[in-house]
Amino acid sequence: MVITQRRNTKIIPIAGGKGGIGKTELCANLGVRLGQLGYRTIVVDLDLGGSNLHSALGVKNKNPGLGNFLSDRALSFEALLSPTPYQNLQFIPGDVLVAGTPNITYAQKRSILRNLEEMDADYILLDLGAGASNNVVDFFLVANSGLIVTSPHVGAIVNAYSFLKNAVFRFLFRAFSGESEVEKFLRNQIKERRPGNPVKVSSVLEAMAQIDTDQALKAKRYIDLLQPLLVLNMVRSTDDLNIGESLRDLVGKNLSITFDALGMIVHDESLAAAHRAHKPVVAANPDSFVGIEIDRIAQKIVQSPEFPTLALEKSLYADSYELLRIEAQNDLSTLQSEQNEEALRSESDAAEFIEVLTAQKKQIQELQGTIRMLTMRQG
Repeated sequence: MVITQRRNTKIIPIAGGKGGIGKTELCANLGVRLGQLGYRTIVVDLDLGGSNLHSALGVKNKNPGLGNFLSDRALSFEALLSPTPYQNLQFIPGDVLVAGTPNITYAQKRSILRNLEEMDADYILLDLGAGASNNVVDFFLVANSGLIVTSPHVGAIVNAYSFLKNAVFRFLFRAFSGESEVEKFLRNQIKERRPGNPVKVSSVLEAMAQIDTDQALKAKRYIDLLQPLLVLNMVRSTDDLNIGESLRDLVGKNLSITFDALGMIVHDESLAAAHRAHKPVVAANPDSFVGIEIDRIAQKIVQSPEFPTLALEKSLYADSYELLRIEAQNDLSTLQSEQNEEALRSESDAAEFIEVLTAQKKQIQELQGTIRMLTMRQG
């Protein structure tokens, strides 16, 4: 695992555990915005078997990608870098419809991870697939700075928690790979013996400490390395933030990891307009709410030299979730005001339209009356 705080090149995996929650859109827009801010950025489509990052970027899927790299030993990893229309942004396509790419081997996965760690850039964003398969989780664990994208819906939140739980325990297994006794102990400990009785990392570490204190301390050090961050998408009200905070509390209670909030994105129709324009929102409509919120997320990243540890102004707010609530209240109130103004304009336009129709109807009636009079005179 790359410890992002110690590297100039920041690798940021983006996952969510569920499809349709906006991780690909976030990856594309965040990549474009980081490039606009002057940082050399690479976005990588690691949704193998369902690659569509090129669509979110508005570029054609005509260059070799990871699918070609895995099937053609003569192709170098650097040859996959494709230009984009956006400043300082390069793109590595995904499977490009090469058969068999979703089921890569361990050696192929290691080759991708090794090459990613050697890329020369300021930021490398990884768009991961849906679900919590070993391949997706291992790509997430390439760095300790992964983003979890979710929406404030029960299904999405459950999937986000499940993904993090799988990531934490897989990370523990990898930390003790080759130590058969510890692996056996962990495998026995993490079995959920009955529904509704989740395994807690703290309980696992306590049980481990009773057998081997040094191993328990090692496990705790590994767990402390993980610093995933939340991006809450499709927010419609400040009540939605309560769900994000509940997820944070659950992660802290059961998984013993810090889960700060990086940002939120309101439900905004500008995203649909950007889709129709075949451009990321930050390029098509940077002054939209989504564009502003993506910029806010990008600014938090670039202004945090120890990212994923966020450089927060604690004198103004208690933590990242209080800051998120301030941002949400501001954005949602502004959005509501704009919607109210639009509604008033629509009502005014409707009244004006009705007035025009009434006048036209009156003119038509007068014209019909004139025609009848002329007809009577001719008779």
